[in-house]
Amino acid sequence: MNRDFRLMLAILDADWRPCGLLPFHQEWGIVMRHLLESERNWIAMLQRRRSTACPLPDSRDIALTRTLARSLRPLDLRLADHVIEAGNARFSFRAAGLL
Repeated sequence: MNRDFRLMLAILDADWRPCGLLPFHQEWGIVMRHLLESERNWIAMLQRRRSTACPLPDSRDIALTRTLARSLRPLDLRLADHVIEAGNARFSFRAAGLL
């Protein structure tokens, strides 16, 4: 995984393997165009924090995840997971039952 990003969207194939990465800081219209052109149905949000930070989500992370999941549904896109990484520690929204 690229060590230079802060927030990315991974386009996943049917087996949830990454087949493309999009920077989340781009204009939303550009991101959506790439997502729709990929003809894939699953997306994962990947978030990197400083190695000394805690990977647990805060209220903004939860709100962003819920908003993204709701925004994708009408387009027949699904959010597979939101993973927060800080150093060697990781938090998965799916594993925690938040998706």
